[in-house]
Amino acid sequence: MTAAHGKGRILLKPLGDPQPNSVKYFATVEVLELIKDRAWLARITTTVSQHWRQKNQGKKGCGADTSGNGHPSENVSPVLAGR
Repeated sequence: MTAAHGKGRILLKPLGDPQPNSVKYFATVEVLELIKDRAWLARITTTVSQHWRQKNQGKKGCGADTSGNGHPSENVSPVLAGR
């Protein structure tokens, strides 16, 4: 992910003109100012979550986590779930 894009807009622009596959650096002063804006923080959080959800879609058939919460899903028997 080169920069966080939300609905066609760049939400956070890296410093300089980095290549698509290179490490990105961001201005700390800009990030600290942006995190004070709750609406921006919600947009960036949603955008990053969507990015990784899409990126991990291909892993579903390989025994990867499908619970969506970052933890392996547990297969609990319906009979035992009520205990």
